[in-house]
Amino acid sequence: MAETLSIPAHGFGPQVQTRNHAPDPGSLSLILLVAFILQLFSNAALLLPALSALRPAQTIGGLALVVLICQSLARHKLEFVSPDGFLLLGFVIASGLSVFGAVWPAYAFESFLDLVKMVLMYVVILNTAGSQRSLRVVMWAMVLCGLFPAFGSLWNWFHEIRVEGRAAWLGLFANPNEMAYSLVILIPVAWALARRSLWTARVLLSLVVAVFLVAIYLSFSRGSLIGLAVVTFLLGLRLRGGLARAACIGLLLAGLLAGSAYWSRDVGFNNIEGDADVKERLTTYQVAWSMFSQSPLLGVGLNCSSVAWPLFAPTEGLSHHKWLITHNTFIQALSETGMMGGGSLLVFFAAVMYRAWKKSRSKTTPEGIRELADGLAISFLGFLVCGMSGGYVMSWFPYLLAGLIGALPSAGESAGESIGALSQ
Repeated sequence: MAETLSIPAHGFGPQVQTRNHAPDPGSLSLILLVAFILQLFSNAALLLPALSALRPAQTIGGLALVVLICQSLARHKLEFVSPDGFLLLGFVIASGLSVFGAVWPAYAFESFLDLVKMVLMYVVILNTAGSQRSLRVVMWAMVLCGLFPAFGSLWNWFHEIRVEGRAAWLGLFANPNEMAYSLVILIPVAWALARRSLWTARVLLSLVVAVFLVAIYLSFSRGSLIGLAVVTFLLGLRLRGGLARAACIGLLLAGLLAGSAYWSRDVGFNNIEGDADVKERLTTYQVAWSMFSQSPLLGVGLNCSSVAWPLFAPTEGLSHHKWLITHNTFIQALSETGMMGGGSLLVFFAAVMYRAWKKSRSKTTPEGIRELADGLAISFLGFLVCGMSGGYVMSWFPYLLAGLIGALPSAGESAGESIGALSQ
């Protein structure tokens, strides 16, 4: 019944119609959440230094959390999904404990506070995007705000402001790999939104994705290219019609051929934000595993694997580098927070991926929510693939995606109730 009675929603902010038009009690927290996403992607405090004193990200995020708490107290309910939420909480606790044995406790503690902020925003998204309308609004905000790092990177590229010859922007996106992977995971989100949008919105989303693809290519991020190939392949399988699938496969092959031009690039590694060739990456894996072997319970401290590099680096090969990051999210988590933290985080990723996949396949889930879940599942898989060649434990984006995926059950229930009301 839910499938046949689901109502297509169109435009930039599609909504499921209901018979009463009472204001949404979560509208204020939704506005604050969108404002936070805007600030996160735009790096407003870096673009306008006068804003830095106001600490816009912390201020907006804090207000969203306060509003959420007040609303939760009013309705005596705070959403917290299981087992995802408890696994993430376990990672936070282990990360906090890792501070005490960290190679640089002050740095680990500062990173722990950043992680707490990310997890709090995960909770905010979980409790704010609990309807199809709000879920789509947040997803639209993320896709459109992705134009900030995309255009920013292109502007830098054409003005020859590059990181070792590669496109990047500033703030969270100053690392070409971080910039590229953050755009890769937005492409399936744009695809999911386009499925129930008017043609004008589809054209807009197509143009946005085109900008993303150019920025990704100019980043020369090999890990992101692999992630993009996986994402493109999965989206191609979902296209209807042989011509559309052929066009998608052609685009994928063209991207792989273009990417092969820089696959074997041999760029020097000048600082911690740089890139490494394949041999260097494998060495970072070995060093990170040595860190884990020496501190298997709680690791060398959250975000401290690069700091601990000189203590574990081989005497030959890469020993001349003072610091290198671990180019693998999963190994990074184990080396920094040990089995307690890394194990919790890896199982958390698996639980989130399973939840998204299950919702995208469940026949009891309203069709509109299934489509969104499918896009989010591909997006999170894209993160996992990119994470195999990049250290993204302290990146915002997996936690934002996990929050959206965690909100899918509530959004599905809300959509089902709306459809039930219309059928009466």
